Amino acid sequence: MSKELPQPQQSEEVDLGQLFKLIGNAFDRLFKFIGSVFIGIYKLILILMLHFYKRFIWYVGAVFLGLVIGVILDRKSDQLYGANMYIETNFDSARQVYENIRQFHQLAKIDKDTLQLAEYLKISPNEAAKLKGFYVQPDVDENYIMELYSKFYNSLDSISQLTMVYDDYKKSLNSYNYKTHIIGVASTDKFIYKKIQDVFVKEISDNEYLKELAKVNQQILKKRDTVLLQQVQKTDSLASQYLKIRINESNKTPLSGAGTNLYMGNAEQNSLIVDESKILQQRLRYEDQRREIDSALVKQQNIVNVVSGFPSTGYDITEWHEKKTYILPMLLFSITLVVFGLKDLGNYLKHQQTHLNYRK
Repeated sequence: MSKELPQPQQSEEVDLGQLFKLIGNAFDRLFKFIGSVFIGIYKLILILMLHFYKRFIWYVGAVFLGLVIGVILDRKSDQLYGANMYIETNFDSARQVYENIRQFHQLAKIDKDTLQLAEYLKISPNEAAKLKGFYVQPDVDENYIMELYSKFYNSLDSISQLTMVYDDYKKSLNSYNYKTHIIGVASTDKFIYKKIQDVFVKEISDNEYLKELAKVNQQILKKRDTVLLQQVQKTDSLASQYLKIRINESNKTPLSGAGTNLYMGNAEQNSLIVDESKILQQRLRYEDQRREIDSALVKQQNIVNVVSGFPSTGYDITEWHEKKTYILPMLLFSITLVVFGLKDLGNYLKHQQTHLNYRK
């Protein structure tokens, strides 16, 4: 049995040798394949360089011709201008605003109904024909989203709070959940924006229900302000009376305690019933509430507030890939490449056919 033990060891050495040989052959084929790829790329680059070298004048001429024609066409064509306006919506009016702007975009961009557009915006049909599109999107502010999320999170019960995370809430928001929105208008007339702004804002918020809601809200705020004003007057009167009492009390024998002392029934003489400083603090709170109402009266006066209006003139919004100065040179270059490429392919196929016929 001791003589039979070395035989498996020799077999293992043979197997390892074959394994290393197979690995070496695999690496050799891999390196040859990589080398053939680089050689193929080199040959392709060389063929392309020879192709362009032989027809260099043709390609330069095509690019130059496209450039000249593109410049001429761009100068003759109307320049496209754009301008943005930022608005703030009240009373959940964002849906109405978006629908009306989609209507304006349909009239200007798709239907090209200049008569209807001119009637809406109170401009001439010629001016309306220069309007090329209306666009709207929310002005996304991460801080505002956090504020919305905080309010929503606090309104949930303890179980719902465990499942509602910020990212999920952010994904659930749509364009109507935001207060501020960006409205863009495209036109070939750079001076038209101020002409249409006032009428345009009125038209995009045109809704009888929203108008009535804004009217009622103004009435409610004014009534609250009237009530608060009455409360301020009462506190002023009360503070004046207590001041008189304090003056009268100061002329008498001093009593212990601070503020104005009023005594009722069997109350102890030194017991402090009213401190006029508290009345003054309450008056300040009323005044703060009145200031908030004054701010709300301004912010909620309209269905749509213009945070930032259109500029006096529009600005160029044409993208480089929309200008014929860039498009035509690339187009003519591509056409030239296709034509000569097909010609070279035809010559190659003829050569192959001739070679096959010769072998036969």
